[in-house]
Amino acid sequence: MHILPIAPDHVQALSDLAIKTFCDTFAHLYPPTDLETFLRGSYALEVLAPQVADPAQFWRMAWDDGQVVGYLHVGPVGLPHTDADPATQGEIKRLYIDTSQQGRGLGKQLLTIGLDYLSMRYGDAPQWIGVWSENQRALGLYRSYGFEKVGEYGFPVGTTIDHEFILRKDRDTAPAP
Repeated sequence: MHILPIAPDHVQALSDLAIKTFCDTFAHLYPPTDLETFLRGSYALEVLAPQVADPAQFWRMAWDDGQVVGYLHVGPVGLPHTDADPATQGEIKRLYIDTSQQGRGLGKQLLTIGLDYLSMRYGDAPQWIGVWSENQRALGLYRSYGFEKVGEYGFPVGTTIDHEFILRKDRDTAPAP
């Protein structure tokens, strides 16, 4: 297993994995037109390429035997919370693992890399993450790292609005397991 920065020639592999992992996890929740609208607007090559090139964003991809099996995206906080300050605080924006690799510790490894980056970039500032309110597995993982629910918001997937939780980890909370 190798975890590496995303190079420009890896963006197509990122796009393919992002679509696959989102669909594997959430496709059953949405009408096909909403899903297609979201995937085009979030994971198309022309959408991801400038995001990957943006120096304010931090990306990593996990490779196993030449296949991309996970990815991490971290950047300035963009969650709709009154205490969130994108100039001084960061967010784990996306963390997805292919179903073939789930349960093997890769999610924790990528999360640790992301949190370490946030600490390096933003010091002792709070760290943020948004998560679907019914994703109990992810919520449990984030709680074990010291994240606590501090808000809620609606996340649009096409015309469907998901109920999301806003989680924050203050730097004085317990360290990661």
